[in-house]
Amino acid sequence: MRAVVGSPSVLSTPHESTGPRPVTQRSVVDLVIDEVRRAILDGSLRPGAPVSIAELSARLQVSHIPIREALRRLESEGLIELRRSRSAVVAPLSREDLANVFHLRELLEGDVMVRALRLYDDADLAAIEQAWTRLEVQPDDDAEALSARHTAFHSALLRPAATEWDWRLLDVTWQAGERYMFLILAETLADTATHFRDVHRDFVDAAHSRSPRLARKAVREHLAAGIDLIGPALED
Repeated sequence: MRAVVGSPSVLSTPHESTGPRPVTQRSVVDLVIDEVRRAILDGSLRPGAPVSIAELSARLQVSHIPIREALRRLESEGLIELRRSRSAVVAPLSREDLANVFHLRELLEGDVMVRALRLYDDADLAAIEQAWTRLEVQPDDDAEALSARHTAFHSALLRPAATEWDWRLLDVTWQAGERYMFLILAETLADTATHFRDVHRDFVDAAHSRSPRLARKAVREHLAAGIDLIGPALED
């Protein structure tokens, strides 16, 4: 896990500042969230592992207050479990949890993509094609970089129709699902360069066809294939 969220100057409130203190505090919370989330997603913090507030405070050089707030927000994303004893653990992974997350993704992404189909213009379709092309694995790729491009592709499919509330819910389900994706992304990087790109082609075809049936089918089959790929990793 990367150390040091920010320098002391980031954490302190300048004497000359007239802005409310919670704004600065919130920015620290966001930085802590980014670092802890990244550690969970890349496996540095393993499922079920205890999360020490004191250790995080020392490692990230911040007080306990933003650590506690960050953990509460990560709990809302399904990444952390807070216990009555005020301790915290990384949320465990399970096939049932994966199925629940992907079920919600199917309902939400299928609905938003069907709405987006009616709004696509040439620029939207070109952006989708470009995002799809970028799913080809590059020699210097790591799981984090590929995951970011994967999210960008799915965002391009939904952007014309997604509302602010859609994005909020999508972000939660994508963050929850990304933990599982990291279990197989290492294998994806070792696969043929175009495999990860090619398994997303049905989305592009559905977008060009503007067919609600094909859009829902692409979402459903893509997520089902993901469960089939990730499931064995949960049994190891």
